[in-house]
Amino acid sequence: MERRTFLKSGSLLCASGVLPASAFAANTSTFTFSEQDTQRVDAGTLDKLGLTAPKMSVQAPSGEQVTLTLKPSVSRRYGELLYVYFEMSKEIAVFDAYGNQQGAIALPEGVDIVSDFAIEPSQQLVYLIVHGNHHITVTSFYGEKLGQIGEFGIDMVEQLNGPKSITLDAHGHLHILEMGTHSIKVFNNNGAFLYTYGQARLAKQPFYRSLDGTQNVVVSGGQLGDRKWIFNKEIRKLMALN
Repeated sequence: MERRTFLKSGSLLCASGVLPASAFAANTSTFTFSEQDTQRVDAGTLDKLGLTAPKMSVQAPSGEQVTLTLKPSVSRRYGELLYVYFEMSKEIAVFDAYGNQQGAIALPEGVDIVSDFAIEPSQQLVYLIVHGNHHITVTSFYGEKLGQIGEFGIDMVEQLNGPKSITLDAHGHLHILEMGTHSIKVFNNNGAFLYTYGQARLAKQPFYRSLDGTQNVVVSGGQLGDRKWIFNKEIRKLMALN
């Protein structure tokens, strides 16, 4: 039996070869490792791609209908495809390297605001941080809610308190930046807690903003957003890059 695909039939990748990941990396200063399987894509690069943003009709206080163009909230490249969540949207739009929309991933019923997401393309899975939730929602590419990872709490190390950013490493482990403890917690793809890292013990706690990467997990942050750390898998610690 052929495996289903969420993409439209006309959206298959170029038969001549892989689309250039460099098309997404116009501003390489924001990306430490240039050839990772994934990277976050900034607003400037999205503007250059000329993506067609979805629109939403809302009723103004005066009673008239107003059409709003939705702004991109989270944008990530995985392989040759770009996944973009537009604010207030009910789906994650999928584009190719040239800004052409190839399809969309529906979000499950009840998901209103997505704070961050990570994609597992080979398993067609989406990991969502939903605004206000203290767990990770796992869904399929077809909008089916499959389960969750973590639960709210502050007493046990495997509990979550304010997940802010996520990424999947090359082993399929989910790294979750948690604001309650200012640390990163790691779970396997079955939802079992593995370990935590990044929490300062004696020094002043660094200000972490987001996670990225697969082969190398990179943490971005700092008061001005200009600091980067790389996760050392051997010693399970963050090493400052600048």
